[in-house]
Amino acid sequence: MSDTQKNDGAQKKAQSASRKRRSSGAKAKASSRFSVDVNSMLVDGETVIEQGVISGGIYWKAIAVLIVSILVALFVVIEIGILLAVVSILMFVHATIMREILLFVLTDRRVFVRYGILQVDVVDIRFSKIESVELERMLPGYILGYANLVVMGTGNRYIVIPFIANGVQIRRRYNEMTLAEDDPKEVVVVNEKKAKTDD
Repeated sequence: MSDTQKNDGAQKKAQSASRKRRSSGAKAKASSRFSVDVNSMLVDGETVIEQGVISGGIYWKAIAVLIVSILVALFVVIEIGILLAVVSILMFVHATIMREILLFVLTDRRVFVRYGILQVDVVDIRFSKIESVELERMLPGYILGYANLVVMGTGNRYIVIPFIANGVQIRRRYNEMTLAEDDPKEVVVVNEKKAKTDD
């Protein structure tokens, strides 16, 4: 093998490696576009208690439409089946974007929430501004193991984060922290009332 051929082979390998690095770099940028460093959002002394996990059940509608499209293509009209298959692909893309955007973080002081697609909102709410944290579950949620997490703020404001797989744990930890702060006060009040009654 001549030196020219060796040089050509080395150049091709270098170009191939360069293309792979650019491709992996582009993928990393795309995946980190919606990633959040939760620790960078915390203040001194604040710790993360629970972080919401987005369930794979977020894809169930896209999968259902895909199954229907296959059945329609096989037994009814193939063109309609193809159209439904395209719709299922779009629904799958929508669900994937939603899964990357949705965020729920419970700390020992407040709640961080991120939601929306066309308009992505990032909100942090202190416990003093939260009235309750509720769970909403429909039949698919019971079957697939997810719930909609509803943060009820003061006034009429509320935020819904769907497809949370560990919603029960988040609600329990929130209640443990907030009720632990309220219970001693209630005990004192009850004891004072008893003391007045005894007098």
